[in-house]
Amino acid sequence: MSSTQTNSSALSDTSINVNGESSSLPPKSQSKVSNFLEVESDQDDIIDSEEFNSTQNRKRVKTNDIVNLESSNKKRKSINGNNDPSKKLGGGAESRQKEALRLFEKRKELPFYQGRKEILEEIMNNETTIILGETGCGKSTQLPQLLRSNFISTSNYKGKSPKIVITQPRRLPAISLANRVAIESGCLVGEEVGYSVRFEEMVSRDTGIRYCTEGVLMRELANPAQNIGTSSSSSHQGLNLLLKYDIIIIDEAHERTLNTDFLCGTLKKVQNIRKEMVKSQQKQFDGNGKGKEKKGSEIKELKLIIMSATLDPGKFQKFFATGREALLVKGRMYDVSTQHSLNPVDDFIEAAARQVMIIHNNQQSEGDILVFMPGSDEIENCVDLLRRLGKQLSDKSKQIQVLPLYAALPPTAQAKIFTPPPEKTRRVIVATNIAETSMTIPGVSFVIDTGFKKEKEYIFRQSGSIEQLKKKGISQAAAWQRTGRAGRERNGFCYRLFTKEIFSKMPEFDIPEIQRCNLSSAVLQLIAMGQNPFEFEYIDNPGRDAIAAAFQTLAGLQALESPTKVTSLGVDMLKYPLDPPHARILIASFENGCTSEIIDILSIINAGGTVFVDRPNDREEASNSKMKFIHRDGDHMTSLAVFKDFLTLKSSLAKERSSSKGSGVSLVGWCKDNYVNFKTLNQAIKIRDQLRELVIRNGKQWETSTCNTSDSSPIMKSLLHGLFMNTAVIQADGSYKQTTGSLTVKIHPSSVLMSKKVPAILYDELTITSAFYARNVSTFEQHWLTEIPIFAKAGKSVAVSVGKGHL
Repeated sequence: MSSTQTNSSALSDTSINVNGESSSLPPKSQSKVSNFLEVESDQDDIIDSEEFNSTQNRKRVKTNDIVNLESSNKKRKSINGNNDPSKKLGGGAESRQKEALRLFEKRKELPFYQGRKEILEEIMNNETTIILGETGCGKSTQLPQLLRSNFISTSNYKGKSPKIVITQPRRLPAISLANRVAIESGCLVGEEVGYSVRFEEMVSRDTGIRYCTEGVLMRELANPAQNIGTSSSSSHQGLNLLLKYDIIIIDEAHERTLNTDFLCGTLKKVQNIRKEMVKSQQKQFDGNGKGKEKKGSEIKELKLIIMSATLDPGKFQKFFATGREALLVKGRMYDVSTQHSLNPVDDFIEAAARQVMIIHNNQQSEGDILVFMPGSDEIENCVDLLRRLGKQLSDKSKQIQVLPLYAALPPTAQAKIFTPPPEKTRRVIVATNIAETSMTIPGVSFVIDTGFKKEKEYIFRQSGSIEQLKKKGISQAAAWQRTGRAGRERNGFCYRLFTKEIFSKMPEFDIPEIQRCNLSSAVLQLIAMGQNPFEFEYIDNPGRDAIAAAFQTLAGLQALESPTKVTSLGVDMLKYPLDPPHARILIASFENGCTSEIIDILSIINAGGTVFVDRPNDREEASNSKMKFIHRDGDHMTSLAVFKDFLTLKSSLAKERSSSKGSGVSLVGWCKDNYVNFKTLNQAIKIRDQLRELVIRNGKQWETSTCNTSDSSPIMKSLLHGLFMNTAVIQADGSYKQTTGSLTVKIHPSSVLMSKKVPAILYDELTITSAFYARNVSTFEQHWLTEIPIFAKAGKSVAVSVGKGHL
């Protein structure tokens, strides 16, 4: 490998420099950044290992429940019950306050705290503020707290703290940040500090700082009814004006997710509407608009903060027309030595594992190792390999503790990365790009970067569009960010498993998700807000073909009455935190009498969808074990059979515990013996519970199912209403031709229908390798398609005409 030593102290505008280039801010970004703050700190912006465990400060509050907490004692009782996690911190409210005071002394060392006067002044004087907060500055944890405590005295808030919401691209950082800030604030999660992610929420009426995923806020914008506690003027032509929030922070904006871009465009419109409402309100109060705001007024202008560690600020400055340069808040970084591979790497999993062992066997090296892998499959393969290599270490040697980290892991598994390892043990964390910016892992001194990530890619075709999760190379900005993970607490090292030449050819920034993803969910929300997707103000335009494809899908789902109006069915679909096809399936189940089964199936799909575990060394045994679950109609019913057995065992074990009788069986052990994915099924239970609750809240029933496993037709008919575009019929050569397109597809080898020849199939998704493979496949009676409106019409052209008719 080639090596380069970097020295952060020698740089004026960057936190780390590799080969003379900027790590946090690419060169083009620096010219438009106002570097008013030169403070450095070695503090984490999220967590450190001795102070945080994500399971210590949490207890579930049901989705969308608003808990009325009238006193501090009632607060703690209703959120915590008899399982007060603060006991792990040494007691109740008093110990939490002591811990908060102790942490406050450390918080004061952070750049964001030391530069608070300038930061708050900039935010106060501007409607929209763009902040580039370098790694280690404390932006994600400190800014909401500073705003909450320092804006009280301003004329806009009349002694009342502002309500703040801060978005994250992923659920795990949203939960982790809320836990950390709750500890720093001396409260329990769900009191003054809370979080909302899909299928899980911990908030109350007293919550002033709310972390949430971007998707949660987008759904709230499309649902005026969620504007709890505000006036009848809370919406504007179907758009929720979010009057219960005073300040919205879009964090990690550099990731440019689909929701990031739609949020920016929608919130810009909300800002303008609220600004005009404030002007009108002032005129009503004093007759001329020059007097002070009426005390207690519920309408205020919305302040918006765009925040990131690596961002192209010029693009956002132009979009919001701020007229101001972005603020750069410097972080604290140690020297990082970076090495590139001299030759391209063929097997990056094996190469990464080999590099881990080289680092570990150098007994002079200190600190944990962070390995970046593209996705969960690669992570699990690498973890398995490293654990096998770890067993070969002698008992006298320092051991390794290998931990996976990706979004689909359950909270207990995620929490392990924040727990100090046993004595004489080095941690090796194998992670997706979730560890790139969204989370800070304590103790890391070494980074191994494979140079890959997994991202969605949408391929538009006249014969039918395809969305797939694809392994792709990262951008230079991402590479710099990954490198920076090694220099948080001490001098570090980054080993890049790609050459300097490959790095030089990487794009400077990632392609925005809006230009490579299916837009149907976002387009439905926009139309529900009264906005025209073709005229919407985009940071980067997705293109007319992508928008037209979304119209085509939504029309086929019966979600659109016209290109500018959502049907009543479309409105019902928006009530559930599901993609439009899945929401349509759920609604169809109400009529088909199979809601309980459909909720279970949708829960499995949304939990990851992979029910069976593939173990290359035990494939024959795994295949034999799988046989007892197989349903003749395919993968959906097979997954349902596994889930039902899992739930039955779970219930049985609960009864055994209550009666003090033990069979020695465990859920994890059962899953291992049956080659079943415990993580997927465990997460599916949580999603199922939330969907059941939402169904009841929306006036429907899930308990009155008339379906049984011997006749799956109601389930298949319901699935068809959402997956009609993912259907195909058998051809003479055994392949399948799409019913709504011209593609020829094959059944994926993982399907229970792989060796079957069935007349027609529906599937969840297509993957592209040497051919187009359908995954999660079930069979159905082809004549059922006539019950789907798009097929009931001659030429199945309804959706196409709506999509193209608007162009």
